[in-house]
Amino acid sequence: MIPIHESRISARDGTQLAVYECGAGPGPVLMLANGLGGNIDAWRYFIEDFGTHHRILSWDYRGLYHSGPCASGSDYTVQAQVDDLRAVLDHFGVDQTVLIGWSMGVQVVFEFYRHQADRVLGLVLVNGTYGKPFATAFAPVLGKSPVVPYIPAIMRALQSIAPLAEPLQPVARRLARTRAALRTLRLVGLVGDTLDEEMFVTLAEQVAMLHMPRYMATLNALGEHCTAALLPFVDRPTLIVSGDRDLFTPISQSREMAARIPKAELLEIAGGSHYTPLEFPGLIHGRVQRFLKERLGFERSAG
Repeated sequence: MIPIHESRISARDGTQLAVYECGAGPGPVLMLANGLGGNIDAWRYFIEDFGTHHRILSWDYRGLYHSGPCASGSDYTVQAQVDDLRAVLDHFGVDQTVLIGWSMGVQVVFEFYRHQADRVLGLVLVNGTYGKPFATAFAPVLGKSPVVPYIPAIMRALQSIAPLAEPLQPVARRLARTRAALRTLRLVGLVGDTLDEEMFVTLAEQVAMLHMPRYMATLNALGEHCTAALLPFVDRPTLIVSGDRDLFTPISQSREMAARIPKAELLEIAGGSHYTPLEFPGLIHGRVQRFLKERLGFERSAG
């Protein structure tokens, strides 16, 4: 198993960030931008496959998992996450990288590209969208339901009462261990049948213990972020990965991104939910390897 080295760095505003480094090899550096449903542990299969040929970096979003709370008040915006990404690259002395984003990480990747395109070799965008995710989440189910315009207000209300949920977190963690939550999520179609159960339970336990006010602040800041105008100007090789059963970031968003980004290609995964990297790792890894070879000129050695 490839070891993951965790350390701490200070962001530009003094926030203490948990950063991760693993792997080595001749290939381009891969920077992983997480979703809100997991940290570096969610990438374990990816790291095992790519860490023998690439140096891999990642970090925990401010206020979440092993990173400290925002040192300058309550700045959990996507722009703040981008500043943190830049700090991680600078700390490790990386001038250029392939950015790989999952879910929220897709919007972080786009925003980083807007400001520092010269540091980006290519983009891999997994189960994400370009902005305003509340406007499209659950679209296959809700359609044009009258509740959709009120989702942002509902999310802000949940943020205001998030502190009340903290005493319930140990209960939530125990519930995650029972797999009852996983069975429920499968029943309503939020995750697929091929999902790695052990990995998902590990991630669910971690999410259950997050600081909910910071989590909701991050989620609501994400809900207001949009890079739609940027898409036609993304001129780096781009691979978009999406599951056709993803209810959080529907595949229609991925198809729109693929149509609007000049150098984009799209991998649609039949039966894939929002957790395709944990449902179809082999399929995704093979496609990413091909992307690195055909679009960025890196081919793995036979050994």
